Amino acid sequence: MSLSTQLIIGFLSIVVAIMLVVIITTNVAKKPYSISRSRSIEIAKNKANLESASVFDIVNTDQTVYSVRGKSKDKKDIAVLISQPSDSGKKEPEVRVVDLTEGVAPDSLPAAKSANYIRLGLYKNGEVWEVRDSSDNYKLYDFKTGEELL
Repeated sequence: MSLSTQLIIGFLSIVVAIMLVVIITTNVAKKPYSISRSRSIEIAKNKANLESASVFDIVNTDQTVYSVRGKSKDKKDIAVLISQPSDSGKKEPEVRVVDLTEGVAPDSLPAAKSANYIRLGLYKNGEVWEVRDSSDNYKLYDFKTGEELL
């Protein structure tokens, strides 16, 4: 083989190796999120009569909460908030079902226009909307009243 052919084969081998490393690393990095998402949706369907899930979020305030929003079997807009129990001896997660019509719509919050995302979570054991903007600033609003908490 000529030197130019060897260089091309070597270069292509390095490119393929780099691509494989990137693909494998990405898949490994996404696995915990995928597992959390599928388990949370399964819990929401089994414990909260969720029929279809449209949004999954992980919300970190004073605790980590897995939030699943969607339609219940009776076609209501609901959210299912799944958190670790405060009693560390319990193995079952705490599940809270929230009827989304009983609170403030996320689009009506003051910071909604500049928001990158709005997530439903828990803060001090109450439901809150977490609003984060493009500068990575966030505010918490009470779910029922829309009052700013943080």
